[in-house]
Amino acid sequence: MASNEKYRKGGGNSCAVNGCSNNRRKLNDWNVSFCELHGQNHEDCSCLVPFKLHVMPANETKRFQWIKALNRKTLPKQVFVCSNHFLDGAPTEQNPFPKLNLGYECQTTPGRRKLSRQEPESRKRKRLLEESSSTETCVNISQTEGGPSSSELLPEAFCDFNVVNPPTASVGTQYVDSDYMISQDHMYSKPWSDTQNTFTQTNTALTEEKGVQVKIESSAMSAKISIVTDSDSLLYTGVSKEVFFTLAEVMSEVNTFKFQLEVADQLLLVLMKLKLNLLFDDLARRFGISKSLASKMFNAWMPVLAEKLKDLVAWLPRETIRACCPESFRENYPRTTVIIDCAETFIQRPTNLKTRSETFSNYKSHNTAKYLVGISPHGQIMFISKAFGGRASDKFIVEKSGFLNYLLPGDEVMADRGFTIEDFLFPRRVKLNIPAFTKCKPQLSNEDVTTTRRIAHVRIHVERAIRRLKVFKVLSGTVPVSSLKNFDDILIVCSALVNLRSDLIRDVNVDTD
Repeated sequence: MASNEKYRKGGGNSCAVNGCSNNRRKLNDWNVSFCELHGQNHEDCSCLVPFKLHVMPANETKRFQWIKALNRKTLPKQVFVCSNHFLDGAPTEQNPFPKLNLGYECQTTPGRRKLSRQEPESRKRKRLLEESSSTETCVNISQTEGGPSSSELLPEAFCDFNVVNPPTASVGTQYVDSDYMISQDHMYSKPWSDTQNTFTQTNTALTEEKGVQVKIESSAMSAKISIVTDSDSLLYTGVSKEVFFTLAEVMSEVNTFKFQLEVADQLLLVLMKLKLNLLFDDLARRFGISKSLASKMFNAWMPVLAEKLKDLVAWLPRETIRACCPESFRENYPRTTVIIDCAETFIQRPTNLKTRSETFSNYKSHNTAKYLVGISPHGQIMFISKAFGGRASDKFIVEKSGFLNYLLPGDEVMADRGFTIEDFLFPRRVKLNIPAFTKCKPQLSNEDVTTTRRIAHVRIHVERAIRRLKVFKVLSGTVPVSSLKNFDDILIVCSALVNLRSDLIRDVNVDTD
């Protein structure tokens, strides 16, 4: 009890500066004390308060300045500093932290004086004399040995490092002069204007418009020049030459953008981004435009392409599926309607913690976007879902993606073991064909092993379809968070382009892509 009384008696907010004894109790004692000048207590008279206590600000930057100025290992819960330690008597904008009588000496180490070496006059005079004498000697020797006159070019005659007019090798021979090779070893010493000769392959011009530097090359990429054969088209766009130019004609009819490039070139830029996943800087240099224009062009065309090509990813009628069913399905699973599987694409790790947890995939150990792919027995993509977070399960995606609305009574769905969706399919009278489970058994029975092998033999085609989808490197790379707004459109466009290729499964025994 005595300790509590002592604590209350000595309690109050004290100044946190080392060696300063000002506290709230001293202010209270001064207020109740008698003022001899005015004949009343100080709290009623007009005398100035000897000091005031100022609390540490909440701003982190200012708090750091206060803590650095106090220079203490430990601080109390509430830090107060009296007005005796401020230059203006209180924290102001000019002097926001304490500087006076802080209880320690700030040791300042003066910087080292910078030494400047000067060459002595005698040595400098001697060096100049030697240089002038050596120059005169060289001139005399050249004149006595029959050298060229002053009207001729001395550098070309005597200097091996001829940077003004370098010799060139003849067209019909592979011999290159050694003097020329020596001069090429020192190309870095020549100005930029000297290095632009006939060996330059492209003439470049730098133009500045609205603060953006654009490099325009005379040989800018275009669809007519770059796409000559089907192999060129497959390399850049993922489709054949005929399909690409047909698609360009269709898109030219709905073109409402005011870009200077032709529609075929714009489409080539967009498909090159999907197929090769090139940087916008690279695409800008290839097409002779700015980086911002290349990005704007891609973001503008993606919704338009998705709207026009979404009809190519269509759910086929049951009669068409039965008529196109390959022999590998007719033997054991003739009633199969669709084969489903989920695919994942790496995405950049989001900064939001909730989004980061929802997109983290334990299977891939990375933040991913997950989507459902459904193909027909002959390999055409009939369904592509929207992107979900990588944390979502296969069963959840099947339920929320709208896939179940396409199924009819009597259909058969083939899937992997992770798709435990029988409770969704049974009310719709749809059969599910998945590999058998051991169900707490030491091993599968002979019948289950045979069934599992048959399913795996034909279910592998959905993996091949996903591999065709991942040929577009925008889906096999890491997608930035800024591009996720167009990710659903990217899935639709890539699926439509896959369907524009040749059949995935043929009736012949050899399956080719």
